[in-house]
Amino acid sequence: MRGTHPQEAASRIRVMTPNRVDLAGGTLDIYPLYLLVPGAITVNAAIRMRSLVEADSVRGPARLVSKDFSIGARASDTHGFSTEGRLGLIAAALRFFPPVKGVVLRFRNEAPLGSGIGASSALLVAVMLAMDALLGRKRGWEETARAAMEIEAGHLRCLTGRQDHVAALRGGIQGIRFAPGRMEAERIGPGSDAGRKLAAHGFIAGSGVAHHSADVNWRMIRGAIEGNAEILNRFRGIAAAARDAWDAVRDGDAAAAGRAVGREWEIRRTLAAGVCPRTVEKAFALREFRKRVAGVKLCGAGGGGVAFGLLRGPEERRKVETLLAAEGFTVYPFQLSGGPSVARY
Repeated sequence: MRGTHPQEAASRIRVMTPNRVDLAGGTLDIYPLYLLVPGAITVNAAIRMRSLVEADSVRGPARLVSKDFSIGARASDTHGFSTEGRLGLIAAALRFFPPVKGVVLRFRNEAPLGSGIGASSALLVAVMLAMDALLGRKRGWEETARAAMEIEAGHLRCLTGRQDHVAALRGGIQGIRFAPGRMEAERIGPGSDAGRKLAAHGFIAGSGVAHHSADVNWRMIRGAIEGNAEILNRFRGIAAAARDAWDAVRDGDAAAAGRAVGREWEIRRTLAAGVCPRTVEKAFALREFRKRVAGVKLCGAGGGGVAFGLLRGPEERRKVETLLAAEGFTVYPFQLSGGPSVARY
């Protein structure tokens, strides 16, 4: 197949996509788990910790440049890159599109490696949006989310969900429900009363322990697929907590949302070995911390990564962040994102 060239009108593209924190119901977005758990819902919030892609039309071969790993690759066109190694997911995404010559893609994540906040998925979405813009193509967010999920699953050779891609494509706070043949995603904007309330009470901090979602998720899901009654009951408890979290967020009730987040985490941490590292468990159990926090959890499947929580009151932020820093966490600003941006030059 002969390679095409980027359209002149869109020869330089900059895309930024938000990462996400999951409040409750993570893992339930993975097929076929949501079909096995009645009332399954996944609740997340897009945040201003972003994945970025810059695509330029150039002379010569196609190139990839990772600013995170300080590595790059060259190929005759975008189908020529190896799908192995650290650039493999990007290469797999590029094969979803026709081969393109004379383009350089530079990319990076603002989130640390192994953060558990969907950075690799958001970067995948950013690459897809950049390629669509370069080629002058348009597709709906639902189609992009499904394609991104399947590209990721095929590349990683494991089960993956869609919540990360939905957050990267829509921004705001999402309540995502799945049914046979369709996905329903209700969105709350960052500038709404409910969005401002969540932003005022939310906090995030990196644990310093990289998470590995594929291994942890598989240990969680396998028992459910095999019909383990105890595991299915725990997932039903997670779904119930997620429904409560969505209702509370929508009502602007940060205290109730925090309780739902905490309840979901107490169930999740029992689903598989290694979900909560000892250093994280120690920090979460501090008396002064618990007194000031309505609910806290590790994002993604757990096992490390970024902690997300809700304060009992905005005035507790400085004390909580100081406590976390003293325990070795890296505190990040918590801000909600309205969604992706695609700029053409």
